[in-house]
Amino acid sequence: MSISLTVRNGTAVGQESLCRTCRHAHVQLGYSESEEEIRCGFHYEAPRLVPFAVRDCSDYLCKLTPTLYEMEKIAFVIDVKKSNPRAGFGDATVIVSKIEEDSE
Repeated sequence: MSISLTVRNGTAVGQESLCRTCRHAHVQLGYSESEEEIRCGFHYEAPRLVPFAVRDCSDYLCKLTPTLYEMEKIAFVIDVKKSNPRAGFGDATVIVSKIEEDSE
């Protein structure tokens, strides 16, 4: 007989730090696995040292996805003002003639 357990909101073990994919992080790696220094540059005046692996951060900005400004720079601009203003039967001329009444 086996029992299955589900642990919710438990401590993550062996996960990589969120700082590795953050735009604000400055990561320095040495030759050994223990030689790693991460500084958070969210406040540009005074970057702070991050002494542990980060699981969740309120100032996180993923460097793997483009920002709105970067997407606007690479966007293809379509000018809608140059479209053809005439559509349908715009060029057709209508001739209206009066019907003459027969005089009796």
